[in-house]
Amino acid sequence: MILLTQNNTDIKSGIYEKGTISLEEVYKAIKENKEIKKAGSIFSFSGIVRSSSLEGKNVKAMEIDAYDDLANESIQEICFQIKSRDGIIDAKIIHFKGFFNISDELVYVVIASSHRQEGIKALGDAIEMYKKKVSVWKKEIFPDDTSEWIH
Repeated sequence: MILLTQNNTDIKSGIYEKGTISLEEVYKAIKENKEIKKAGSIFSFSGIVRSSSLEGKNVKAMEIDAYDDLANESIQEICFQIKSRDGIIDAKIIHFKGFFNISDELVYVVIASSHRQEGIKALGDAIEMYKKKVSVWKKEIFPDDTSEWIH
């Protein structure tokens, strides 16, 4: 996937290697949208690695992998659906893959909206949609160096 164009603001939603895009760059790309003058708010979500699994096990790190083409297609479809709503100016989802330590950022979801109500709802919906629809695999690495792949 092409990361950025020459002006560094044309960021496509999708799967990227860890560290290739910052949240600040995503905000800049959102603000470069030709319709941004209609926006009254920008909302963002940053998902990070937590130190415990859903089952309560201690986690020391995580590895994320994805089938890029399928994941990119799903992410772009989610953004298309969100952007088609009234009051939504732009939507971007950037999900990272690679090796992550505790508190490293895994995903950014950024929504520009005309009004806060539409933006807050769209942000929550986009998060839930990507959690259910995007095929990424997570390997939780435990303090004893054992690991477990989860979806």
